[in-house]
Amino acid sequence: MGNIADKMLANFNKKLAGEIRARIQAQEKTVFEVLTLASIVEKEMYGYENRRVVADIFLKRLKVGMPLQSDATVNYITEKGNPAPSLKDTQIDDPYNTYKYRGLPPGPICNPSIEAIKAVVYPKETNYWYFLNAPSGEIIFSHNHDEHVRNKYKYLK
Repeated sequence: MGNIADKMLANFNKKLAGEIRARIQAQEKTVFEVLTLASIVEKEMYGYENRRVVADIFLKRLKVGMPLQSDATVNYITEKGNPAPSLKDTQIDDPYNTYKYRGLPPGPICNPSIEAIKAVVYPKETNYWYFLNAPSGEIIFSHNHDEHVRNKYKYLK
């Protein structure tokens, strides 16, 4: 009998086969890049359609060289699990801090679900650049930074 790692890898390869791998290659991404971003999407958002929108937001930010500004990556560093990390936490000098460093962090922050992976491979194109998770569970998407700031004040204060 094979070991657990072999079984996990076989299951991963089974789920990430054919069309998905072809799409990743066509997008000129690596599986590692997709898994890294999918891990962030996994921790940031719930629900496939919402994850597709968040993936689109992050992919647009990467394309233009904007920091991802992911609270999930800051929580990965601090292990606090805060819905909104403190300003001090967002200034920590760590390569996983996507507020401080542009681009993807060095690797995944969790084991992403196939749903999060598919969201990154098949993002839903929108005009949104920002999002927040309101305490009510509602997801608020914003088209620009000013709208995002207004939404933060409205929904998080």
